[in-house]
Amino acid sequence: MKGFLSRPGNALWAGVMIAALGLGYWLTQSYGDRLGLVSFLARLVHIGAAMLWIGMVWFVNFIQLAALRESDDAGRKVLMQQIVPRVALLFGIASHVVVASGGVLLLTTGYLLDRWVFPSSVYIPSARGLMLWAGVIAALVMWGLVHRVIWPNLKVILDDRANPSILAQSRERLLIASRVNLMLAVPVTFAMVAAAHLY
Repeated sequence: MKGFLSRPGNALWAGVMIAALGLGYWLTQSYGDRLGLVSFLARLVHIGAAMLWIGMVWFVNFIQLAALRESDDAGRKVLMQQIVPRVALLFGIASHVVVASGGVLLLTTGYLLDRWVFPSSVYIPSARGLMLWAGVIAALVMWGLVHRVIWPNLKVILDDRANPSILAQSRERLLIASRVNLMLAVPVTFAMVAAAHLY
């Protein structure tokens, strides 16, 4: 077991397989409609990717940026070469998965194009709809910050040949975008959870 768990990918896939067994058991014991299953799977992926994305937002703001600020040049170089690109890659992938699975959820729960998916219109209380769409818009702002501000400026920072004044501007833009993402992470999480569970 120790050898198997020495690699995080093995532990992750083992967890996925355990969850898949649980889902398989559930499907054999109860009847479920296909749209409901698609909606459930989209929600599962959406929540998992959102956990990763929000986790990376917290990690960057509270750990990575502090470690970079407090490290000497040698330590900063190691962090910039070994940690920062991996965090950025996970950050970017998770944000894409959240947006894509969120789009599927909007369709399968009746918030978007309900007459195309369901035989009749879906009633959604206005407070719930307003809460959800506010969360969607804020999440899209976060996604835009990742791909339009954070990632382009991170590329400049990771380039050893960058002009010092451009480098300073990129660091400032990246810091502000990271802080805005952190600020929005809390109300976005609240809005999404409230829209589904606050009655």
